[in-house]
Amino acid sequence: MPLPKRFFELAEAAPHEVFLWFEGHEVTREKLAADALKVTGFLQSLGLKTDARIGAMLINRPEFLAVWFGANAGGMTLVPYNAALRGDDLDYQLRHSKTEVLFVEAALLPVVADVLNEHEQLTVVVVGGEAPKGMTSWAVVASSLPGAISERLRDGEVMEIVYTSGTTSRPKGVVWRYGLMSMIAEVLVRHLGLTSADRLMVVLPLFHGNAQLSTAMTVMCQGSLLLVPRFTVSRLWELARDGAATEINLLGPLVTMLYNQAPQKDDADNPIRVAFSAATPAPIHKAFEQRFGVTVVEGYGLTETGINTANPLDPARRKVGTIGLALPYNEVAILDDDLRELPPGEPGEICVRPTELSDGLMQRIEYVDDPEATATLWRGGWLHTGDEGVMDSEGFFTFLDRKKDVIRRRGENIASQQVEHVLLSHPKVGQAAVIGVPSELGEEEVLALVVPLEPVTAEELAIYSLERLAAFKVPEWYRFVEALPTTPTGRVKKAELKREGHLTDGAVRINVANIVRNTP
Repeated sequence: MPLPKRFFELAEAAPHEVFLWFEGHEVTREKLAADALKVTGFLQSLGLKTDARIGAMLINRPEFLAVWFGANAGGMTLVPYNAALRGDDLDYQLRHSKTEVLFVEAALLPVVADVLNEHEQLTVVVVGGEAPKGMTSWAVVASSLPGAISERLRDGEVMEIVYTSGTTSRPKGVVWRYGLMSMIAEVLVRHLGLTSADRLMVVLPLFHGNAQLSTAMTVMCQGSLLLVPRFTVSRLWELARDGAATEINLLGPLVTMLYNQAPQKDDADNPIRVAFSAATPAPIHKAFEQRFGVTVVEGYGLTETGINTANPLDPARRKVGTIGLALPYNEVAILDDDLRELPPGEPGEICVRPTELSDGLMQRIEYVDDPEATATLWRGGWLHTGDEGVMDSEGFFTFLDRKKDVIRRRGENIASQQVEHVLLSHPKVGQAAVIGVPSELGEEEVLALVVPLEPVTAEELAIYSLERLAAFKVPEWYRFVEALPTTPTGRVKKAELKREGHLTDGAVRINVANIVRNTP
């Protein structure tokens, strides 16, 4: 069932139940449903086609959800935009998506104004506040008559166009269809043991699939949502206590930032019992759980597919360091370059394909207006993730690296993420990115770009890594920087770093072999 339709049914069945807790204020299902249908009415009054594309360049706030559900209720397609987009990147996505109406934060108007004149199809801009001449204020939307729910709100129709993070290439517009998110959310609700008593905490931006999945899980478990305007490492646990959150979705970089905070006596004094995460550094996984009193369930997924694998909730059945088992709506396998399935223990590309449970929805995953890229994505009947991984004899998968980021050195493959996780477990390291750089011998060497929390030497990091990694994986280059370019979800933009070039400029080179020889 389409997610917005399910939400409207809940609002009708129990209108006074709290759906959203935001900055100390409760928003009932009835209130959010009414606001959403006013957005529907406003959009329908513009005479748009039912498949018109509606942009949302908003921070985390209840209005984002009203625009999302309201646009969908009118049969229209939501296009969520990263609020950090600027210039050419924003211009490209507005043009590529063919957005006709854009809801935008007032603070972002100067950014949007720079590109608006270039887009004839973008006829209406709605501003969250007082609107300049030629634009529409949110007050106009809020005073609109409720709209009618479109017949297009049904499984299989287009729900959203969501752009990938673009860490390895220009962002692609992924077509999300009704039914798939609801199905994934329903499976995860059962997997994590969530009920109507749970309150799910959203700290990632709502334009991102992770935060939208939290919203979907809230609808499917009939619980409530704690919406935080933005992730804050210093106040997260305080906000969780104030909002009585019981579940949270995280990502590895956020887990690391929380763990790197100075320990407090009340770290475990919080109501969150489970954190669903991805890319959690294995060296700190259990220590994080013990310190904060939560169970971290590691999963894996893509913008294109949602969540594909997850570890069991029961700590006795999971395998820390893996991304878990295939979830029931998809089959997961490790394939070689000739599309042959590889046996346990042999690394290859992580590929997925739907099972009968997906009811044909996964087969329709595609990139908007890009049949060539879609065909490449779906080679040989499998969706190709572009990620390297390995499966063990019990069906647990381990993510190794992005295929483009695997470092090949002296006949060995090095997963940069594994090396990064070791570096990030060092108490003096705040951020780390590991990249292969060409050597004079024509092979690759390992470079670590490190953002230190306090002074640390390259030799100190090399010795620390040698205690936890095979010697051939230990970086020989260390470059200390003030910051690394990241996506809003904390992933390092390695493609951007590689484009800049000269990665070893200012770096310190360590002779790892000498350290090995001199270590007792």
